[in-house]
Amino acid sequence: MYHVFFDRRPARPRLPHALYEQLIALPPYVEINVHTANETHYNALFLGFEPRTNSVSLLVDRFYKEGERSLTIDAATITSIDLPASMRPAPSAGTDEEEE
Repeated sequence: MYHVFFDRRPARPRLPHALYEQLIALPPYVEINVHTANETHYNALFLGFEPRTNSVSLLVDRFYKEGERSLTIDAATITSIDLPASMRPAPSAGTDEEEE
């Protein structure tokens, strides 16, 4: 006898491991640039990441008069995130060329 189970919930797209690790490690209230296939959110304030739903909460358009709004996007739509310079890994010392 066979039992067949159907799950009617749509499957969530899996996040790339590097993006998942980046979102988990990102502290709240950090200013980032978020790139998706259709748009880019510059100087967005990162509010949080919910791994169960792949939701990223941002505060965008903070510098426009009456433009500040909260935005929740699906992390699977993110193509890249630009971190602040203080959070970027330091370049390795071996890659610098000597100056004469």
